[in-house]
Amino acid sequence: MGKSMTHDIQLETRVRRREGEKRLDDAQAACALQPLLARSAHSAGADTPVHSAFLIAAVEGDMFLVRGLEQPRQYRVKRAVSCLIRPERGDKVLVSGDAVGGLYIIAVLERGDAQDSTTLRVDGELVIAADTLSLQGTTRLDVATAAFGLKTDVGEVQAEHWTTTSQDYQLTSVALDVVAMTSKYTGTQRESFYQSVTETVGTASRYVTGVDTVQAVNIDYRADFIARLSADSTFINGETLVKADGKQILVG
Repeated sequence: MGKSMTHDIQLETRVRRREGEKRLDDAQAACALQPLLARSAHSAGADTPVHSAFLIAAVEGDMFLVRGLEQPRQYRVKRAVSCLIRPERGDKVLVSGDAVGGLYIIAVLERGDAQDSTTLRVDGELVIAADTLSLQGTTRLDVATAAFGLKTDVGEVQAEHWTTTSQDYQLTSVALDVVAMTSKYTGTQRESFYQSVTETVGTASRYVTGVDTVQAVNIDYRADFIARLSADSTFINGETLVKADGKQILVG
């Protein structure tokens, strides 16, 4: 009987020891889960990778507030350098990364319902290099910038209608050829400075509403057939000499 009681006591001791060890393991497991349980549902843990689709809830300068499509998750993220399309409110985007390395929008998947335009945005200088580069706009192509420069060996512009409007326009060229069926110049004042001018026209007509003044060191007007000078009053002044030469001179 003494042996039986001793055996029962040892068995009960082992059972209690196992129960104590189990409670200790449960307590340690609870301590390990406590940080996960305390983590906010709207924040990404340092070791939690994110790679999912989100909606742009707000645009805050260079930062974007995104929210989950199904789960109530919200993150403040940046736009990746490779994502050239600038996201706008209501866009569906792909977010990737983690809290340590950062969360980034790597692609714009769908535009919002109210978006009718797309903006490509990069920080700093953008260089596009290609053997052949074409820009095509079905209805219109606009270029807006503070300063514009174009450098090329050979250039060509073809247009049905071409209009240039400028506050100050300067054209510099070694050789300039202008070919037009009709040429028209309209302005308040025009000045021309040339070393030499040569004009060849079929018929020339000029009407001056004010005074037409020609001043030169020497003036030589020649006509193959008829030269006529008509006015209500005609004055010919020569300080030293007035000469009229011809086979016949008719006065009156």
